[in-house]
Amino acid sequence: MRIIAIINHKGGVGKTTTTHNLGKALSLLGKKVLLIDIDPQANLSVACGVENPEKSIANSLLDNDALSVINIDKNLDLVPATLELSEVEFKIQTNVTGTHKLKKALSKVKDFDFVLIDCPPSLGILTTNALMACSEVIIVMQPQYFSVLGLKTIKTLITTLQEDLGINIKITGILATQTNNTIISKNFVQDLAEASGERVFETNIRQTVTFQEASALQKDVFAYAAESKASEDYLNLAKELL
Repeated sequence: MRIIAIINHKGGVGKTTTTHNLGKALSLLGKKVLLIDIDPQANLSVACGVENPEKSIANSLLDNDALSVINIDKNLDLVPATLELSEVEFKIQTNVTGTHKLKKALSKVKDFDFVLIDCPPSLGILTTNALMACSEVIIVMQPQYFSVLGLKTIKTLITTLQEDLGINIKITGILATQTNNTIISKNFVQDLAEASGERVFETNIRQTVTFQEASALQKDVFAYAAESKASEDYLNLAKELL
């Protein structure tokens, strides 16, 4: 079972979109996928059509409950989040085992090929929980100069966790999102591998209104526009990940 955290401490870069649509693409390729929403904004949960669930990831982090798994499609399940997660974040910060809550909950999960964790736009206790629980990360980045500076911050956190806690986290790849035909975008993708020292996925997620339209209808891009370039990009990314 591959547990992958989808991260960036900046909002609006496409973490939730990637978690949702990459998960769906993998499920279409026959893989059993569990999506975990660990962002208090709960955007992934809403995108999947799950609002105000009876139980959420908050119950597992605070009360050590088993993960509340909701089936949303064939081969695709979700552990939802709620706004209550903001309170949980504050409470578990003072807990000695606060950074291990998600890892403990996931230790009881065995029936999936992939677990994709949608992280909040911060490097706080919730993102640390995701990093402690995962074996791999995908760093999602927009083609902007300041994204490279932010990448250094993320890599520093990962290195610190590796050195201080002895955990092994692999940066599976950097994913460029919202790319277009501008010179800035093209140069960014070309230079990113050299600047980061990390693998950059060959697949770029091209900028298109399809994502906003699908999200507004609480659909993934495959359900909304199966023949779109958005669907093509995430299917190619899934194949590259396998």
